[in-house]
Amino acid sequence: MQVKEHNNQELKEEFVNLASQWIQEVEGMSSTVEMSKHPAYQKIVSMGQAVIPLLLEDLRQNPIYWLPALRQITQENPVQPEQRGKVKQMAEAWLNWGKQHGYIV
Repeated sequence: MQVKEHNNQELKEEFVNLASQWIQEVEGMSSTVEMSKHPAYQKIVSMGQAVIPLLLEDLRQNPIYWLPALRQITQENPVQPEQRGKVKQMAEAWLNWGKQHGYIV
């Protein structure tokens, strides 16, 4: 059990480091498409399903950042057409999705 806990801690540390690097390096960019092409962002996406709970938790504070990553990793999009462009509603749709799929409480 400790091995899994240790791996989760390592995953969280890697996520936090990559997210911090990404945020610093894309500061001032206006295009979320360009922001999501950044190597640190792509590295987070490449972490796969294991990073979904971390993305969802961070989504609470940074609603727009992780929407493309979640779509890319899960190949799903719980956002309804009427919610598109409404960042808080889009984030809420993903948080509800995360709860329904057991990623967050």
